Amino acid sequence: MLQILIILTGNYNFFNLLTIVLCIPLLDDQAFGKKGRKRTRSTGSLSNIFEIVTVCYIGYQTWKLFSLQVVTSPSFSIKSEIAFSSKEFDHWLEQIVPWTIVIGCVSLGYEVLLSVLRCFITDSSIVWKVWSAVLCLVFGVLAVAMFCLSLVPFTTGIHRPSQKLLPTDITRMHEKTKEFHLANSYGLFRRMTGVGGRPEVIVEGSNSMQTGWKEYEFLYKPGNLSKKLPIVAPHQPRLDWQMWFAALGNYQHNPWFVTMVYRLLTGQEEVLELIANNPFPDAPPKYIRAKLYHYHYTSSSQTRSPKNWWTRKEKSEYLPTLSKDTSSLLDIIKHYKVEPVKRKPSSLTFVGNSVKWLREKIGQPEGFIFTMSTFTAALVINFLSWIQIF
Repeated sequence: MLQILIILTGNYNFFNLLTIVLCIPLLDDQAFGKKGRKRTRSTGSLSNIFEIVTVCYIGYQTWKLFSLQVVTSPSFSIKSEIAFSSKEFDHWLEQIVPWTIVIGCVSLGYEVLLSVLRCFITDSSIVWKVWSAVLCLVFGVLAVAMFCLSLVPFTTGIHRPSQKLLPTDITRMHEKTKEFHLANSYGLFRRMTGVGGRPEVIVEGSNSMQTGWKEYEFLYKPGNLSKKLPIVAPHQPRLDWQMWFAALGNYQHNPWFVTMVYRLLTGQEEVLELIANNPFPDAPPKYIRAKLYHYHYTSSSQTRSPKNWWTRKEKSEYLPTLSKDTSSLLDIIKHYKVEPVKRKPSSLTFVGNSVKWLREKIGQPEGFIFTMSTFTAALVINFLSWIQIF
């Protein structure tokens, strides 16, 4: 549920899908309809009632704590506002985090003890019972050790003062094994960026230093103010993804950005294919520069006008005006040993040449449609194969 909520409210490509795959082995076999421990009708009913009450309680508290309001006029929308202070949230964490540690300790200890006891109630020989119990104890000790190690990043990431409740032996053991990354806190980007506006690098080219500057439009990242937001996941656009990271720093820390500019100045075909719109189709421009903008969504009143999805404000110069003969650019290119790509004779098979010809005819396919089409085709093939077996 957590990962699905993140998918619905964020844009992390396939990361959450991978996390869901890792979470599936943690589920009991009964969740997949496998035969397991038999539950009586009363036990199953109580379990279902408990699950329903828990989900309803979480939904109610979410609605209350975030002041969710459904607005139907003039257009359907859901408004939210945090209804608690930072101090209240910190006080809640101070109370709840120690209890989560206690619940984790009790549940893990219960499962280890239950696993050991099960070894002695089987119909196997006494030797096999003892051997199974020893194995359970070994894996139980490893599980307890991993659990103890995970408590350090758990408390650090959620509520650092709660780390004082941990025994010093646990923190000392974590320090000694930290370089092996045995336990880490979950979070792709826990530190939010773009609070004052989403930073975006806009690349411009021109044949004159004074006039005629035109923007390079990328396939997925914000640029054109009137461009509708595309669906990306589970496709991962590598260049657009790196452009976002570049906007969080400067070009000195992103040397690949300078080499990309060099490729644009030299009209490198493979690089131009990664860009949605080349404003200089006949010949590469003489000059290229880059500016840093902060992007904001248009307000609800502006959204009713289909003109723009974004508003932006220029913040600073990101990359000074460069030409392919600029000494500073040539020094960087020389330092990173960037050489013009030499075209090699085609060694593709018939299928490879067919795909290349098709790519030249249809251009760059839209990532989401291409990914989902391939995935759907694989599902259909597997389904047909399954039908033939049965």
